[in-house]
Amino acid sequence: MVGALVFSLFLSWVQVSSDTYIVKSSAGLDTAKRVLKELETFHQLLGTFAFRNTDLPELPIEVLVVSDDATMKELEPEYNGHKVQVAGFYQRGDDRDFIVLSGRSDTLTSVVYHELSHYFVSRRLASRPTWLNEGLSEYFSTAVIRDDEVTLGGIPPERLQVLKTTPLLPLKELFAVDSNSAYYNESSKVGVYYAETWAFVHYMLHGVHEVQFKEYLEALTKGDANLLRFLNTNERELENGFQNYVRTSIQVPTRKTAKVAPQGWSMDIQMIPDTDAEMSIAEIFLSNGRLAEARQHLQKLAGLAPDSSRVSYYRGVFARITGEPGAREFFVDALQDSFLGPRAAVQLVELGDWRIPTVQSTLEEAAAMGTRNPRVYLALATINTDKIREIEQTARLKKKASEPVPPLPRDTRPPAEPQLNWRKYIDGKADHVKYQVLSASDRQPEVRTVLAPYYPAELAEQKLSGEVVVDVQVTDEGKAGGVWLVSATPDLFGTLATAAVREWEFEPLPEKIRVVLQFSP
Repeated sequence: MVGALVFSLFLSWVQVSSDTYIVKSSAGLDTAKRVLKELETFHQLLGTFAFRNTDLPELPIEVLVVSDDATMKELEPEYNGHKVQVAGFYQRGDDRDFIVLSGRSDTLTSVVYHELSHYFVSRRLASRPTWLNEGLSEYFSTAVIRDDEVTLGGIPPERLQVLKTTPLLPLKELFAVDSNSAYYNESSKVGVYYAETWAFVHYMLHGVHEVQFKEYLEALTKGDANLLRFLNTNERELENGFQNYVRTSIQVPTRKTAKVAPQGWSMDIQMIPDTDAEMSIAEIFLSNGRLAEARQHLQKLAGLAPDSSRVSYYRGVFARITGEPGAREFFVDALQDSFLGPRAAVQLVELGDWRIPTVQSTLEEAAAMGTRNPRVYLALATINTDKIREIEQTARLKKKASEPVPPLPRDTRPPAEPQLNWRKYIDGKADHVKYQVLSASDRQPEVRTVLAPYYPAELAEQKLSGEVVVDVQVTDEGKAGGVWLVSATPDLFGTLATAAVREWEFEPLPEKIRVVLQFSP
């Protein structure tokens, strides 16, 4: 297998890209250009018609169009230790997402649409039942796009034939199928499963439950939801309605037409070395946990592209996953990468190596550019927290050395710190946060610059609220000379709040004050 793959990578690879997609193709330039155009057009359809406000990954989605059967076979997903033959699949990764397509498929357009639907479902819905994930992807795969008009609800003849000749699964069984089930993986059963998920979503979007089904989809953006409750029906009534729809209505075209406002995008074309495709393949194996295959490709890349910062980064990721040595050195080498440098810096902070030169500056530059990667902000908060602890520890040691404390008399305890009478003197608000500033004296420095704490999109989707209390020592220059976390509920908000308050600016009036921050989605 490896020998066949090595041979296949000597095929010429071409790359076409936009701001959102990178298509790497060994099936020729014309195929790559067609796939990119289909992706961009269909992306606009789903982004405006079905899945508005979907967060895109910061790194472009990589699409591999593979013409070589040996390479495609190696990449195919596995079930019970055996390969599952597919025309394409979607793979979500930690740093970027992938779509793999067979360049030999006769239905490349519908495969592209199907896999891109998986991408939107994965990014938009917090809860993704398997039947819904596949049903929506099957439904949108039949889209017909002409200029700025899209037609949805087409009836695939092969799916309709399956529904006519094969008994349907009861809906209770259909809803219970997951990615490990036989109906999802075995060739003798997968046909009826895909046909029925397509038919059920068609029923939801073209039948009597259309409005309630869209409300159900919106609820899934926040977490689990009960379909029957949203449809205001019971299992038996839903089963009967669906069976009747399959026997009658679904065989009569009931298509929907939508207008899509075309958005401008540009295409960049270039020939790429085989190592670029090899690196993408290695990343796919890392993303789906197939570490033995990932090791083979990373070892090969270490010899073919020893100076590649992308190769170094993923060799570091692999070493960290497997517990092998060398992760730190690989991440240091990857700091220079324009895309992966901030991620390498995050990895180093998580390994406890934040003192390495350029780690903090790399993270600060990414934050200043408005990165949507929450791990960057958490890494900066970790660095600042560690620095504060070091300063406090140094101060305690110096004080202990210069001011020896006499032994306490037996059965006595040190007096408790006096309780301060904090009084509020400022109310304010910023993005996702309201704050109060309190003082225990008549000295009440004004707040002149407020940096809103970062509030990750994941927390907004969960509608997570919280409260953080911090004490701040204002300096003669109006800076936050010290920030002490008093309490945080939940704990995550503590690091986000202290990282932001440390950048606040005040009236140059030295005083210790208290800031109470209320986070809300």
